[in-house]
Amino acid sequence: MNGVGLAWLPSGERDIHQFGASGDRSMRTSLTLAAAGSLGLAAFALASDSLDPTTEGFDPRVAATDRSGGKSDFPKFDSVVKDSYKKIVSTVDGKPGLYTLYVDEKTGDVLAELPRNFEKQNVFFAYTIAGGIPTAGVQAGDLYAHWKRFDKRLALIQPNFEVRSSGDRQSRAGTQRVFTDRVLLDVPIRTMGKGGGPVIDLTDLLVKQSSKFFGRLTSGANTRLVTVEKAKSFPKNVELAFKMPLRSGKLATLAYSIAEIPENTGYKPRVADERVGYFTTAHRDIGDASKENPWVRYINRWNVQKADPKLKMSPPKQPIVFYVEHTTPVRYRRWVRDGILEWNKAFEKVGIVNAIEVYQQDAETGAHMEKDPEDARYNFFLWTNADMGFAIGPSRVHPKTGQILDADIVM
Repeated sequence: MNGVGLAWLPSGERDIHQFGASGDRSMRTSLTLAAAGSLGLAAFALASDSLDPTTEGFDPRVAATDRSGGKSDFPKFDSVVKDSYKKIVSTVDGKPGLYTLYVDEKTGDVLAELPRNFEKQNVFFAYTIAGGIPTAGVQAGDLYAHWKRFDKRLALIQPNFEVRSSGDRQSRAGTQRVFTDRVLLDVPIRTMGKGGGPVIDLTDLLVKQSSKFFGRLTSGANTRLVTVEKAKSFPKNVELAFKMPLRSGKLATLAYSIAEIPENTGYKPRVADERVGYFTTAHRDIGDASKENPWVRYINRWNVQKADPKLKMSPPKQPIVFYVEHTTPVRYRRWVRDGILEWNKAFEKVGIVNAIEVYQQDAETGAHMEKDPEDARYNFFLWTNADMGFAIGPSRVHPKTGQILDADIVM
């Protein structure tokens, strides 16, 4: 069982890239090295069909409604969000979430009121089939996008980061003229919310159009029998899960994590060195015609920095935190933990101590049970009984910089 190691490079420090592997050894050795070696795996394409750019039924008209408080073109809020819908409050102090969710558990409908400034938010969709297939729990995909209103519809638009220009103003303008953003999908605005933002049907978006996220895995699924398994809304993210029969009739759980991603996190990307085998995030820079190779490749890495750069050995500003899921057998938990923490020795070589922390989720004590493996805010080690031996450690990265945002290990 071979694994590619964790990639991390602090600003101004020398490179670290190690590889771990385990052969036909004891279960203890396999668990330890697989957990460590899978940490840095950066990409996994679960479905052969990615997001379908087809936008059948999309209304291209520019917004023409009066948003200044005149007569509304939409039904009244109370006639859409009826008494059968329950407002979801997930925060202890009652603070509003990223989206205001309303759930009708009987029909499986989930409505979401977006904030008034929704068009200024960059959102990160992370999606996973959490149950019902052999590779349940493995990250299926992600996308970076923003909402845009077109009259009575909202479109989810993916910016074009694949082709860019670092040239002068004229070069950048010419590039933007040709290499435009694309519409991934769209939904109707059901009504306007009490906070002034549009209300959309997330069941329509995430269930009925799920094949645009999961490809053929959910094509032909019976969306008439959907149930809402999870609906949570926090200030910076929304967590949703739906259960429905696939084409085969087998029940599967579709999990979505929607988070707001700031444009600038202070992270500095690093150009990849072709002599070292990193996973990369690449784009073409056509701003300089004198370059023989227009491709720019950034390595995928964590944003780990010294809390005090003046110290020879310093703790990190923000550690990499992993949670071992409660499904991991008790007899293996120690070795899983040791395997993950083994990477701290590599970080110590560049002067960072305790760069990685590991916590055990436990159903008996309730420790960390409020955290979901599908939640893109958390990194998890998941155990699966899929009747086949494998370990994989995919991660999700920012498409502009290669910064790792979320990573999971499934074994």
